[in-house]
Amino acid sequence: MISLLVDDTGDLVFTGGELATIEGPEELAQCCRLGIGTNKNEWFLNPEMGIDFKMFLGKDVNEAQMMDELTAGLLQESRIQSVENVEFTINPKSRTMLVTFTATGTDAETIQEEGVIVGAG
Repeated sequence: MISLLVDDTGDLVFTGGELATIEGPEELAQCCRLGIGTNKNEWFLNPEMGIDFKMFLGKDVNEAQMMDELTAGLLQESRIQSVENVEFTINPKSRTMLVTFTATGTDAETIQEEGVIVGAG
């Protein structure tokens, strides 16, 4: 599949005045990043897309529930067959969360992504 390339801030990338595209495992990883970086009910075209950011807010967060929510968010991408590993580190000062995951696509390709930032505050 071919998608438009977005940068770390979610903006479209242009190369030589043209929209840049992405494909292969990188495109699948980008789709996963966008999925877990979207608050459920945030996108009007698909209100079920994303994860419930409320689970990641506050002082008494449940890490097991957070892990389950991230895994469920990754599995929303129809081309992800399984999620092998999800790890996260919360930075309370910047109110962000660094997410690292490993997943397997339906084409048996392994997707490893590090440095995914999800708003946590």
